[in-house]
Amino acid sequence: MNLPESVILLDSLGDLQPDNASPILVCASHCGDNGTFARKLTNCHVKAVFLNNAGIGKNQAGICGLSHYEAANILACAVDHNSAEIGVARDTWESGIISHTNTLAEEAGIQPGDSVQESVAKIINLPSSTKENKNAESLIIEEKENGSKVELKKQIQTQINGVSITVADSITFLNESNAGDIVVCGSHGGVSAGHYAQKHSLKAVFFNDAGIGKNNAGIKSLDTLSDAGILACTVDCMSAEIFNGQDMLENGIISVCNQLAQTRNIKEKMTVKEAIKFI
Repeated sequence: MNLPESVILLDSLGDLQPDNASPILVCASHCGDNGTFARKLTNCHVKAVFLNNAGIGKNQAGICGLSHYEAANILACAVDHNSAEIGVARDTWESGIISHTNTLAEEAGIQPGDSVQESVAKIINLPSSTKENKNAESLIIEEKENGSKVELKKQIQTQINGVSITVADSITFLNESNAGDIVVCGSHGGVSAGHYAQKHSLKAVFFNDAGIGKNNAGIKSLDTLSDAGILACTVDCMSAEIFNGQDMLENGIISVCNQLAQTRNIKEKMTVKEAIKFI
């Protein structure tokens, strides 16, 4: 199936532009949310979204966005992290298999086990006669122009044993002022997140491993970051919630370390707070 004109592929939700005109978003970000991304998608005119389930993880954080998207009238599906690489939208489109849906997706006929392409076809092929139905309305409802901007959760600055730490739910919330920071974030450790770490010239970064998943996608940025001189580790997705930087800091257990981290004697099974002592 060729990519329909109504579909946009994005490796990261952080790359979604305010002038987006594509109603269907196939994105390789995780499906965690606290309402922040749901508001952003609404403001960017997205009606349906496909995201990675990130191994589901602690407190089902990897799919908790489904209810937030539904509350925003956005049809949403989570893709099995073993079927498609997190952080790689093209693989999500070509290979993604649905693992979880919200009610709007169910009403559109999408079921776990469907491919992303099959699911998109069901959305596009909804008969016009059903457009007054709730599921169709969620796709075509007109946006109200309110001029408001999405408020991203602020970064938190803290100290661990005298070491300054930046905590954020998503690495996409960082900016140029974070150069040289040690960052604990709720993002996955895939290639798209690694690009943000390099873009902002971080000193060190801790990610969620998102269940590791297909082709080790959830930890795929670690070696590249080591080559770039950035110490990087992931924590087990069952130890800390994805998209929850504070939980990562308080409860994260290291699952994978890059070579630079290993040279600092950071090891698997350490807590994030223990690992920070070695940076």
